[in-house]
Amino acid sequence: MARDRANIRTDIWNDDDFRSLSPHAQLLYLQLLTSATLTYAGVADWRPKRIAALAAGRTPKQTEDAAQELADGLFVVIDEETEEVLIRSFLKHDGLLQKPNVTKAMVTAYGQVYSMALKGVIVHELNRLHDKFPDWRGFVLPEVQALLGNRSVNPSELVSNRSPNPSEKKAPLLTTNYLLLATDNHLPAIGERSLESEFERAYEWWPKKTEKKRSLAKFLSLAKTMNVDALVADIIRFGKAYTDTTDKRYVPALVVWLNGERWNDEPPVADTAAINAQWDAAMREQVDPCAGGHKWAVDGSCVRYPCPARRGE
Repeated sequence: MARDRANIRTDIWNDDDFRSLSPHAQLLYLQLLTSATLTYAGVADWRPKRIAALAAGRTPKQTEDAAQELADGLFVVIDEETEEVLIRSFLKHDGLLQKPNVTKAMVTAYGQVYSMALKGVIVHELNRLHDKFPDWRGFVLPEVQALLGNRSVNPSELVSNRSPNPSEKKAPLLTTNYLLLATDNHLPAIGERSLESEFERAYEWWPKKTEKKRSLAKFLSLAKTMNVDALVADIIRFGKAYTDTTDKRYVPALVVWLNGERWNDEPPVADTAAINAQWDAAMREQVDPCAGGHKWAVDGSCVRYPCPARRGE
């Protein structure tokens, strides 16, 4: 969700670090903060040529140099691969976390960020703010509590891999091709897809639609230590098996299934003995067991499944 106005604190001019920036870097920061593409997550489009065109006589090279200065000072984090830039202090100074309705817009905007690196930095900043201002009203929302459990990336531990030789052309800023972390907290392998969208994809296959919020929270917690693609595949696999074999009343809620780590169990299968018993009872009563729209194959078996038709006879 784009914003149509910006909240700029006047005490920014009392900040020694900001005043130590060059005029080009200060201008770029203010332009990013007032960008029409800036979302409630503090992320804006990163298009140096377009940004340079906003000031007469400024070149894209000057804009990129100013961006490098801001990135070095950790005022911003830029992912050139996804063409996104995050203003780190936005969540702290904009006041949205003290307004629950606006906080929900922030959560939505977070889900629309393409860069997994920037997502991680947003979570890092949220956790820092939660530790410092736990009474802010936005933190009581379950959506924000779920975000706090997502993968966190400390921007000070990002290595931009720039050339040590000043005469050589600088490498790009923080691109996902070579983002490294000083810890073993690697980014997930699901690319640009958000964890929330992965959950929705898996949840679509689960036959019992209950306890969705709790299921999402548990999924996000597991995603920090598990392979997300494998977890989604297991949910879909078991969801299909439950649909084919089990009355919906006896299917566990997804959160119960996740809490029990039941992806390690054998998937449910059709009860062949029960099927044969239904067949025998139907034959004794001379009732067509495939009534109600079922059709018979040439060999006398029912072509629809599940059906009380013996296999192999």
